[in-house]
Amino acid sequence: MSSSENQFNKRRARSSYITSVISISMVLFMLGLLGLLLVNAKKLSDSARESFQASVYFRDTVSDVQILEMQANLEKNPAVRSTTFITKTQAAEKWKEEWGEDFLDFLEFNPLPASLEVNFKPEFARPEDFEKFEQEWMGNTSVEKVKYPMNLIRTVIGNLRKLGLFLLAFSVVLLVIAIALINNTIRLSIYSRRFLIKTMQLVGATRGFIRRPFLKAGFFQGFAGGLLAVVLLSLLVLFGEQQLPELKEMRDIRLLSILAGGLVAGGVILSWICTFFAVRKYLNLKTDSLY
Repeated sequence: MSSSENQFNKRRARSSYITSVISISMVLFMLGLLGLLLVNAKKLSDSARESFQASVYFRDTVSDVQILEMQANLEKNPAVRSTTFITKTQAAEKWKEEWGEDFLDFLEFNPLPASLEVNFKPEFARPEDFEKFEQEWMGNTSVEKVKYPMNLIRTVIGNLRKLGLFLLAFSVVLLVIAIALINNTIRLSIYSRRFLIKTMQLVGATRGFIRRPFLKAGFFQGFAGGLLAVVLLSLLVLFGEQQLPELKEMRDIRLLSILAGGLVAGGVILSWICTFFAVRKYLNLKTDSLY
């Protein structure tokens, strides 16, 4: 074979390799965008759940020391994220700030009760959890009443569940499309070298020997495609945070790192598996079927 033909084949192989890497990276980039959406959706869901608040109001006969003891016990509960103690005096000041009136000017006493404002961790901020805690608190003779926005909680939780199911279904569809696109990209790349595979087989090369360089190339294609997708995704995140600084508050380095690692690992695994089956197909084909 002449040197010009060798150079042409090398350029064609290099072009095919680069095309495969770019195609894989674009598909993984699409999956990464969906991953970002899922990560941010989880953050928004957790933020919404953490904003739900239950207010525990105490009888006037209960001392601040007793309330502080109850607060200390609540903060030991694994379901509780935070608690805030509001004294009768603080409640009166809060009323004055919100309504612009000081009822103490015409009343000789403060009718507002002391209270505890309780926020739960996201996984415990469900309607049934609020009802369970309400029953527990109302069993305490020190507690006069418990208030929380049950209708709002049910509405928000219901909408979050619907959104979660939609994103799950969309994720499955996109994942199937991504696998199909990566598989077709790899198969087209190997299709152009089907005669090389059959020639090596005809001269006595074993299946493992023929398959090895293709699997190695598939591994590096997936790895390079995954890295390129992570770089593009990182640039998109940085650009988004420059345009909307509020997005920085939603950044979760741990989840983003898991997403980046998943994209690279997914690229490697999918590329390797698709390469394996594509090479096996041409190893099993008869020579006449190659044309």
